[in-house]
Amino acid sequence: MNIRDFLKTNKLSQISLALGGAAFFLLMLVYSYQGWFTRYMADDYCNAVLFSNDALGGLFQRYLTGFGGNRYSNIWLVGLSEFFGGIKSIPYLPVFHIMLWVVGLIWTMTEIKKLLKADWSFAMTVFLGLSIGFFTLIQAPNLYQTIYWRSSMSTHFAPVVYGTLLVAYLLNQSRKADLQKLPFLTYLIAFISAFIVGGFSEPADAVQVTVLALALAAVWFLCKSSARKQILTLLSWTLFAALLSLVVMSVSPANSRRLGSDPHSLVQVVLDSALYGYIFIYKTALELPLPTFLSVFAPALLMGSYAKNELSKTQKRNLLLIFVAALLTAYLLIVASFSPSALGQGYPVLRMQFYARLIMTISLILDGALIGVLFSKKLSQPVLQIIMVGLFFAVAVIYPFRAVVKAWNEIPSYQLRAQDWDARNAHIYELKAQGQTDLTVLQYDGVYGTKELDTYETHWVNKCAAKYYGVNSIRAISDK
Repeated sequence: MNIRDFLKTNKLSQISLALGGAAFFLLMLVYSYQGWFTRYMADDYCNAVLFSNDALGGLFQRYLTGFGGNRYSNIWLVGLSEFFGGIKSIPYLPVFHIMLWVVGLIWTMTEIKKLLKADWSFAMTVFLGLSIGFFTLIQAPNLYQTIYWRSSMSTHFAPVVYGTLLVAYLLNQSRKADLQKLPFLTYLIAFISAFIVGGFSEPADAVQVTVLALALAAVWFLCKSSARKQILTLLSWTLFAALLSLVVMSVSPANSRRLGSDPHSLVQVVLDSALYGYIFIYKTALELPLPTFLSVFAPALLMGSYAKNELSKTQKRNLLLIFVAALLTAYLLIVASFSPSALGQGYPVLRMQFYARLIMTISLILDGALIGVLFSKKLSQPVLQIIMVGLFFAVAVIYPFRAVVKAWNEIPSYQLRAQDWDARNAHIYELKAQGQTDLTVLQYDGVYGTKELDTYETHWVNKCAAKYYGVNSIRAISDK
């Protein structure tokens, strides 16, 4: 019995696969639960004032003068959530987007399975899809700001979620192009979706444009099917929308505030972005060696078990070319994601590195899978089969559940923070009801660098909070 048959029929390996996928999903649930204890912080007060009474007027004002106002999808997401839900919408947003990302990841992997005409199980599809989310989130630079703080989530996580859905949709329609003529609605949906995804932030659109350009080139030179023309048309529509999004953000009156008075030259931006990409990859290998290794090792074990034992020289050469291409493509996309920061600021802050983390994770998982396929024949000995099952159980089950326990143990601190915020919120309304208009309240520490109410009433966060509560001023004093 070869390793492929062994792992397909061995109950332990199948249980490991199912438990691993369950652990990945459980972590998503725990992270969603953490998000339930999110409250207003920093820009949230300002957005509440701007959008709560006049959503359209707030959107127009933000587009013309607000920092980041050029990010039209961003301000629409924030504006609509504020207008329809106010502070009640804050806990729902991270839960909704994390679960939507789960759907997108599984859908994308399902489409890849169908495209490759693979025979792996649904459990494996779920495992591979959610492994991307798992390894990305446990290594995410400043997870709190990226996922839970609405102002940052709408810039850095929302485009990843909706971009994943767009990728799945494009794969789905490209596959259908082999069987039927694509209707105009297909192109329109792709166009609108890409325009929306690009409008969340400049890094999101830079990555989107680069991915679509590479996909167009790949289909142009490599695709030999009868659907080639339709797929090229679909990708062209999508790329045009992404480029249009870039133009819209560039001409926004608010764009000059982000760039400052002295933006870097194009050559300097390219050089800086290339350097920043190298620094990011080097720091990842140095600071996160274990998850980096497991991102490769887990798919190598899994895909090696399903691969054919015999590969021709041509197949091996093609797999090696894909291996190298994946690494180079990942570096190019990381550089693209850093280019907006290089243009206007410098090395990207932690929350802006989320795209790079996702890209690097996907690259490592893909290359791990290719390694598994390439070395599958060498793993056919019975002793190695048993060792592989044990290692896979450790990597796919024990390690993920360890991450779940760690995330769960952080929940009490999130709960306490929410309770304190709710108590202070109620106290502010009590003081206001008593006729006080210049308030002094209890100060709490900011969460992972997210600004809280300041000691000085003239601080911009305090000014927005004062307008939100309808008082003259607010200052926060620590009880320590």
